[in-house]
Amino acid sequence: MDALVQMQGLVKRIFVILGTILIIILIAFIFHVIQTNSFNSMDREVTAESVTMEVTTDIHPRGLVTDAWEKNDAFPDKVINAKIYEATITNNSKCLLTDWRLRINIKEDCYLNNAWNGVIEVHQFSDKEKVQVLDLRNYDVEDINLDYYLAGQDLLIPLKKGDYIVYYPDDSPSSAELPLKSTKDYSGQANIGIIMYSLSGDVDLSDFEMIYHIHKSYFAGLSGKIYLFLLPSWIGLMAVGGIIAWIILGFEGQLIVQKHMLDDTFNLCAIVADAKDYYHRDHSKNVAKISKQIAEQMGMDKNDCEAIYYSALLHNIGNYAVPEKILSKATKLNDEERKIVHMHTVKGAYLLEEVKTIPHAAEAAMFHHERYDGKGYPVGKKGEDIPLIARIIAVADAYDNMNREKMYRKKYTKEEIIEEFKKNSGTQFDPNIVDVFLRIIDGIEE
Repeated sequence: MDALVQMQGLVKRIFVILGTILIIILIAFIFHVIQTNSFNSMDREVTAESVTMEVTTDIHPRGLVTDAWEKNDAFPDKVINAKIYEATITNNSKCLLTDWRLRINIKEDCYLNNAWNGVIEVHQFSDKEKVQVLDLRNYDVEDINLDYYLAGQDLLIPLKKGDYIVYYPDDSPSSAELPLKSTKDYSGQANIGIIMYSLSGDVDLSDFEMIYHIHKSYFAGLSGKIYLFLLPSWIGLMAVGGIIAWIILGFEGQLIVQKHMLDDTFNLCAIVADAKDYYHRDHSKNVAKISKQIAEQMGMDKNDCEAIYYSALLHNIGNYAVPEKILSKATKLNDEERKIVHMHTVKGAYLLEEVKTIPHAAEAAMFHHERYDGKGYPVGKKGEDIPLIARIIAVADAYDNMNREKMYRKKYTKEEIIEEFKKNSGTQFDPNIVDVFLRIIDGIEE
């Protein structure tokens, strides 16, 4: 009895230590979140005199032959000249540029004619300030309350020294102005077009300021990656601790408690594995259930079925190393992206190779994308050289993928799924496992 109490005390101390580690991690992460939120909420500014390279703004004539012209029908006593000016916003911050606006202070007499893609807030100062926000590509003249002239179909809004305009970016996905992604991953630039008229044809737009916010992910940078590493590490420790507790206590009641803990921990691992891809929510859980059903139908004993279940829960844990933009990409992957995706098998096996209490978990992660004809990855194993657990999970994994609605296709019908498995039996899949699976597909569908 004393030995049992000591063992129970040891188990409690293990989980107190793990719980303490978790609390420390959570407290540190909360402070990290607060710091990141403070960073994201900070008002930032760039002007013509700014020397920062985080975000840059450059306003210049566009410079093509067709980007300047003269107009002689606007006023009876003068000819005015037009020029297209381009404001280039560049985000070098490695974060997302959000909630930005560009103010241009007018230094000389001129006329505003057009701007794209966003809207312009015009401030005129005469007897009193006049302010109006206009989409200069789509407006009704009757609605304009500013001072303006009409020259044919051309709108001319007079501006003089002291007036200013504010450009608000277009937030539609097609404009790519808001939010503006970083040059680290994308082009990172937005180009704004503005048409200005003046007597000389050259308008000085050098007095400007841009107010903006940048958004940094909680898991960006070294500190963010540390937390991204600590969470699965702690989950792994919890899994090992749960298994140790089950072995030490050895009583059915304690076994049930520890089994529930193991389920919760591995389910959390599965959630982490599937969290980056919206179209694969609960994928690992489904694959685990189906793999266990196949193993049971094949006559495996209870312990082997449980091992297959937990291994299948963790088969995609290597997805932590694959960027979310690749996992959720709707179009065909290029060669480089495909290599990165293929590495999730190796990364997962590396994480699981030390989990000795779940037999073959590392093999399941490593080889579940191998094909029976040897054309799979990562190493091209063939036939029964592929571990049985990986061959079972490959069938369950393919079924759950076919049974899902994807961005680029509808989910397969039951008849289509059966046809796919029959067609690929002996090439992609182990034919014996396909036969077992097709015998139980009705129960799985229910």
